[in-house]
Amino acid sequence: MTDSSIQDRRLTIWGGILLASILFLPPFTLRADLPSFLAVDITLPITALLVFINRKRIPIHAFYAVIIFFAAYVPITMAINGRLGAVSDYFEMYKIGKYGILIAFFSLIDYTTFSRTWFKPLFLIISITNILHYYNIFGFHDFLVSVFNNDHLTNFGLDSLGQPTTKRMMGMASNPNINAIVFGFFALHFLPLKFDKSKFIWFIAACFMILLCQSRTAIVAFGGIFFTLAVLRLMNWNWKQWLLTIVTLTGMYFLVWDLSTDFFTHTSYSNNIVSGSTTSRISTWRYLFSMIQEKPFFGYGVNKAFFYKNELYSENEYILMTWRYGFIGLIIYLTMMILPLWHFFKKRSSGDEYGRAMLFIIFIMTVALMNNPFQDRIGMFLMALTIGLIWPFKQLPKPFSHER
Repeated sequence: MTDSSIQDRRLTIWGGILLASILFLPPFTLRADLPSFLAVDITLPITALLVFINRKRIPIHAFYAVIIFFAAYVPITMAINGRLGAVSDYFEMYKIGKYGILIAFFSLIDYTTFSRTWFKPLFLIISITNILHYYNIFGFHDFLVSVFNNDHLTNFGLDSLGQPTTKRMMGMASNPNINAIVFGFFALHFLPLKFDKSKFIWFIAACFMILLCQSRTAIVAFGGIFFTLAVLRLMNWNWKQWLLTIVTLTGMYFLVWDLSTDFFTHTSYSNNIVSGSTTSRISTWRYLFSMIQEKPFFGYGVNKAFFYKNELYSENEYILMTWRYGFIGLIIYLTMMILPLWHFFKKRSSGDEYGRAMLFIIFIMTVALMNNPFQDRIGMFLMALTIGLIWPFKQLPKPFSHER
């Protein structure tokens, strides 16, 4: 084995360790006034060192320039709003920088090798642990509550009065909507654009886990995914295979409805289109938009304290970005999404991985209408992994080649 192939294997292993850590390990806090940290944060110097060592393989690209510009723009909005002394706000700059480093690191790893090595084992493990949590087998849910110390986990299967209600699987993500993104990531990776029975089974299994999360936005987003597949004709399925998929997913939908509502005793969250959560979101959006009109260009800065103090949750990443950074910041954020999306769209005929990456970004952008996936530790990581693994910033020499 050559030195380069050994290095390639080490990078693949390190990338898998990072992915596993983000999926399974809880965040921890050093001080109450500081954001929480992750294993990815603790090991970021190692990841950055690997990027530095291989820097000649990662050329300067317009996409990196957008990330750097975004990180530089954040303190400008802080200065305009007199918040340069707010230490916690600077962590947004760190998160954006971390995002760029992770993309650069994963661009050094071959997609095919990485996916074959890590995706199925990690999906199996996270599915099993989520089922253990869902039914509290061996007291696993209680264990997660003690380790993650999260209100969502504590109130799993209970309403605001502490009474039994719809069960929304959240697992180590500690949030059903983010958990749905995790399984959406795996579902889109397993999606057989050229019909294959083995991949189809993995895809259906991931869809089943998404449904158990009872995330309305994820379900709607997947509807958009199938619409995109049909419009762009990314799949070579015949009518029988489409019918099999529709019947299977419909059957699973009603099965999960039964499981999550205790034999239809409660109202299914994903079936309640006009819910209390929706009306509260709309009320918050109106309030934030009225503030945006007062500072439309540079916004109010990161200013997390405003949301904590007023107990507000934006639950829409586009509105949050506009409130924080004005319409200038929203344009930068959209550019970060649309640049790779457009690249994957153009390359979709070159390999299935490009189509899957395009669909995942569409999935994230749709979920962002009702949640903040890019602000979440898992959502941001999966975006970085997808873009880094699949976007060939340049044609790399073997064994780092992105040729499929």
